[in-house]
Amino acid sequence: MKDNEKILKFSDKVKKVPVQKQEIKSFLGFDYIKSEKDANGSPFVKENLLEYADECRYMVKVMREKNKKVYLYNYYVHQSQLASFLIKIENGEIDGSIIEVEKYIPEDLA
Repeated sequence: MKDNEKILKFSDKVKKVPVQKQEIKSFLGFDYIKSEKDANGSPFVKENLLEYADECRYMVKVMREKNKKVYLYNYYVHQSQLASFLIKIENGEIDGSIIEVEKYIPEDLA
């Protein structure tokens, strides 16, 4: 049997993950999609999600202007502090405009 034939036979045996129909909904002016299962079709496990979130960090890029010069500040924020960090920007405690928010996932979690 040729390699191509083996690959085709194997791919026929692989269980296909059903695609969830995802409906875009809105709440308080924000659009969202609700998911019940992960990419593998397994239900979410609360403890696994919380452990994953605890390991993640966010880099929030904030543009600030000082002395007629523009600077980009990169703040590294733990996931548990992200909401309070964003509130500080919103209420002016941290001066600047958010340019980007990027999630850092430790290599052993990827």
